[in-house]
Amino acid sequence: MMLLNTTFAVDANIARDFIRFIDKEFLPVAASEGLYSALLCNIRTATEKNLLTGQPTLCYALQMRAPSPEHADKFKTDRLPELYTEISRRWPSAVAFFETTMDVVVERHLR
Repeated sequence: MMLLNTTFAVDANIARDFIRFIDKEFLPVAASEGLYSALLCNIRTATEKNLLTGQPTLCYALQMRAPSPEHADKFKTDRLPELYTEISRRWPSAVAFFETTMDVVVERHLR
């Protein structure tokens, strides 16, 4: 199993619209490609300022599971670029991001 993580720095003034986009547009595309167990988290960090826009930023981590490396690679090749392009089109300079792909080594559901 693979874990896909994208970390976003989002201008605070567009955060609500960004979260709505992730929930209503990004995640359905990921689900259609076989990804599951999505989790969007607000990263607790000191507020920084976007040097391009002057806005304070909020940081989010989006994590999704893929059942196999093939599913992860197909999503990253076929669908993720268009989603990132849409983010950049809607909010130029207001959202920065980077992604990490990880192999899940141990998974345990704790109570």
